[in-house]
Amino acid sequence: MKVAFPHMGNAYIPLRALVEYLGVEAVVPERPNRVTLEKGARYAPEFVCLPFKITLGDCMNALDRGADTMAMVCGMWACRFGYYAYVQHLILRDMGYEFESLLIGREDPRLVLDKVRSAVGRGAFRKLAGAAAMFRAKAGAVEELESLARRIRPREEAMGSTDTIMTSYLEKLDRADSLRRIWQLRREQREAITSLPVRESNGMLRVRVVGELYVLLEPSLNFDLVKRLGTHFGVEAQPVLSTYRWLLSPLWLDPLLHLSSSRARRISRTYLPYILGGEEHMTITGTLDSQADGFDGVIHAYPLTCMPENICRTILPSICTARDIPLLNLCFDEHTSTVGTITRLEAFVDMLRSRREQDPSLTRLSPPL
Repeated sequence: MKVAFPHMGNAYIPLRALVEYLGVEAVVPERPNRVTLEKGARYAPEFVCLPFKITLGDCMNALDRGADTMAMVCGMWACRFGYYAYVQHLILRDMGYEFESLLIGREDPRLVLDKVRSAVGRGAFRKLAGAAAMFRAKAGAVEELESLARRIRPREEAMGSTDTIMTSYLEKLDRADSLRRIWQLRREQREAITSLPVRESNGMLRVRVVGELYVLLEPSLNFDLVKRLGTHFGVEAQPVLSTYRWLLSPLWLDPLLHLSSSRARRISRTYLPYILGGEEHMTITGTLDSQADGFDGVIHAYPLTCMPENICRTILPSICTARDIPLLNLCFDEHTSTVGTITRLEAFVDMLRSRREQDPSLTRLSPPL
């Protein structure tokens, strides 16, 4: 069995560890790029959301590299994500690709286990605990590294030093083959990033980024939004969602994630009492909490035709107006340009700085590193 799964940020690192610990070969294609998106958009339904198109192209790249099994999680409720795997795999088979499907979430778990057992053997189930431990350890290491990078990047004295360290340690983490090595790398990466020379950061602009999960976490789709804000604009950008949350929450490997999800649904119930199946409650709650959490503004990033986030798009302006929180909406599809996005970001950051100059009381002390 050669298993492949679509990219989403750095999720491939813990996912590869999970698959290979069980004795299955993981096929990880190149990171998504413009060509990947064009391939997916050519065969996807015209008005389907952008993550569907780019992950379809990602699946094509994986199958071209020899994958014989495509793994995909399936969503719930009304969001179209619940049908991604079914529709994508139909399209791929119509194109002539031959492969097995592992549809995790909607398919009978016994069918998934039978497919794994037939490929790996009965000994695979004795490795489940170890595989889960490696999976969680690498997911936690990626989370810590990404969090540190988001904090240090806009403060670094030498531009690009944070990303150099991050690239190096992600490669080492991907190759790590034991829990001891993972914890060692976590200590090393923590010391390496926190020891970088930084500039004075009191009063630094901070922006919360809310929206659809894939748009928030996949740099190739959002033009590396968080990194660009930190490196080129000197703004600390913090997404309300993370790869760690997406990976561990469905598996119940971190109960705290479910507590925060329950809180988000409770707080946002006044504005949206229904579960749509996307990240709508995290989007609304993240916006409601942004001022109390010390953020100067909110960026709402979402794909064109995304039903949950387009509903949020009609709710957020009233919240931000009532709470005096600047809001920037960024809608992405295959026609969105890098230049247009950068221009809008620049105008938004200039507006936030202008607000600070006109009203010094808006200046907030940055949280300690």
